[in-house]
Amino acid sequence: MTNLLSEGIEIETSGVSQSVIKVAFEDAGIKGCIVKPDGTPNVDAEIVLPPLCFFNSDGTRNQMAYEYLVSVCRVLNRVNCRINSSCGLHVHVGIYPLDETQGPNEWNGNSISKTERTGRFYSGGLLDDPINAVVWYDVLYRYSRQQLLINRILPPSRTGNRYCYPIHIEAFDNLDANDATIESVKQLTRGKFSTINFETWSKGTVEFRQHSGTIEAEKIMAWCKLIRTIVNWSITDRVEIGSGSTTQTTPENPFRAGSRVGVQYSLMRRLAGATTREIMDATGCSEQRVRAAVSEIRNRIGHSAVVTNTMQANGRRYGDGTDFTSYEILHEITVENSGAMMIPENRIGNASIWSNVDDDDFEYWQARTSELYPN
Repeated sequence: MTNLLSEGIEIETSGVSQSVIKVAFEDAGIKGCIVKPDGTPNVDAEIVLPPLCFFNSDGTRNQMAYEYLVSVCRVLNRVNCRINSSCGLHVHVGIYPLDETQGPNEWNGNSISKTERTGRFYSGGLLDDPINAVVWYDVLYRYSRQQLLINRILPPSRTGNRYCYPIHIEAFDNLDANDATIESVKQLTRGKFSTINFETWSKGTVEFRQHSGTIEAEKIMAWCKLIRTIVNWSITDRVEIGSGSTTQTTPENPFRAGSRVGVQYSLMRRLAGATTREIMDATGCSEQRVRAAVSEIRNRIGHSAVVTNTMQANGRRYGDGTDFTSYEILHEITVENSGAMMIPENRIGNASIWSNVDDDDFEYWQARTSELYPN
């Protein structure tokens, strides 16, 4: 998989109207930037850059993308845009890496041109398959396990902010990385207003929301590079792509103790399971409600974990379904993985967010911490 990722930047500003910013961009010859309102109190404008590949395959800055960002920030400074504690900087990482049929410069040029012409974002020259959910699980896990450290490289206004809620590390206890799907990863977060937002997946991105607002190009580049490094390290050194299967044990009982569905679950998890009649007698539920609970259980633990033994399979004739149709929850199931698995512990790369960050960038973030929190 290529390590060329697109990143779309959203800059929130205050103090200057959208119309003034639009005219300033036109006068400066900047194309492809969308200036629009933002619903956040005390934020007057949101500047949305077209997706750009800010870094080449060797990790160096892409000069074209960097100069574009510098020109945008120069204009915002010139018209006296201001940044207050309500402003944020959001970075959308494209879930489809570049396919390398175009170099970064060509891709960036096409992206700027597409947004300028249509107001929409460029989606050509990308791989057919998105970055796997196991990778995104790992990115979210690594970010969350060092949330306190990340808080220290960003201003206090971005800690506990209701527009970028942290994900608690305990959330990962109930989901094995190798079982991750995008839907299950979403469930680990607090929705759109999380530090990392997966609600934009359907639009082709994952959004990193925690950075403070800024119109300083160097700060933006540093944050984009750190995000890129975190994602690429998970891809190259913590997750391996391949096909295979894993054996999973079904939970003892994931439902509330004493609830009807909990009682039904325990009956179904016995050896040979339980008939519809046995479940009805034990819970007082109708046959229809028993079937509805079976569907709820399948949705919770996976369809392959629940076996239905029909009356015909049990050697009975039509009409005996209530007494002789049974449901069984298997204690172990074999699950085909999605083509990606965490690398075994003896080979996996360090989980630290600083893994593969070069020395200059590491020192930049240490200095940033000292500047923000001198004591």
